Amino acid sequence: MNKGIFFDRDGVLNDNKKHVNKPQDLNLYDGVREALVLANEAGFDIFVVTNQGGIELGHLTHQMLYDIHLRLRELLEGYCVIKDIEYCPDFKRPSKYRKPEAGMLFKLAEKYHIDLGCSWMVGDRDTDITAGIKANCYTAKIGAYDPRATINESQLKDRNMNREVDLEAVVKEIIRQSR
Repeated sequence: MNKGIFFDRDGVLNDNKKHVNKPQDLNLYDGVREALVLANEAGFDIFVVTNQGGIELGHLTHQMLYDIHLRLRELLEGYCVIKDIEYCPDFKRPSKYRKPEAGMLFKLAEKYHIDLGCSWMVGDRDTDITAGIKANCYTAKIGAYDPRATINESQLKDRNMNREVDLEAVVKEIIRQSR
């Protein structure tokens, strides 16, 4: 079995001050390339799992999202390998794939033989962390304090990080804790 890190996209890998509806809207945060290189070098498979309800709402199409994800791969080319990108286009409809559900993580784990018990979910929202908890992953929440946070500390596994701001620091800590 392999180990993986599942990254949310918007707010973790790229700026989400405005919706990313076309490739040129996707701008990586500083340090993302370096962080993902460290993860690859430490033997983690890298995955992106992202809710993209804008498809159901009509703000973008599957092809537009494909082009956005192609740009993401191009921006990381020569640095690291993203094993796969999984997205959920649903917004209003209930879905086992839309975070906070863990369907995207389960699907990728089955496809790539990932041991979720030694893998991580990195996100900026409680929905990301909840999906990680439901998949039995360790979790790392990145970004500024969220006053809407609803995660109870007792729900988290022993090795979890809350409120790291720097993705490279998060990945270094994941590597340290995974030894």
